[in-house]
Amino acid sequence: MTRREPAFVNESEAQEALSASKKLGKKLRRSRRGRLVLEGAREQVVVPAPAVRLLVEILGEMARGNGVRVIPVQAELTTQQAAEVLGVSRPYLVKLLDEKRIPHRKVGNRRKVRVSDLMTFKKQDDAERDRAAAELTAEGQKLGLGY
Repeated sequence: MTRREPAFVNESEAQEALSASKKLGKKLRRSRRGRLVLEGAREQVVVPAPAVRLLVEILGEMARGNGVRVIPVQAELTTQQAAEVLGVSRPYLVKLLDEKRIPHRKVGNRRKVRVSDLMTFKKQDDAERDRAAAELTAEGQKLGLGY
């Protein structure tokens, strides 16, 4: 996998991304097949529906000023790259690997983490965090703490 830096945009590009996201989203909703057909002077390009949905999502993030990087699901990341995806420190990620909370494999003395395993962990961790926040909110309301 080639490591690529996230794509960042300036203010005018963010506005263009917002406009393109809205237009593509509208076109996607109206299309029966969900795909996008781009007509040129000499050729026609058909963009499959999953790619159009991904493009709309990417443009939406760019419109909000967020950097974007696309990582193939089958890719394997280094511990540093995996930590960056989760937004945690590398030592904390290594702790999660040692606790077997995230599957990984060793290549020599290096650890490799599959993106799909990382995203599964992230989804579960986000759900646990949401549950805990909901429980705390309910408890605060029960106690009349104004939450």
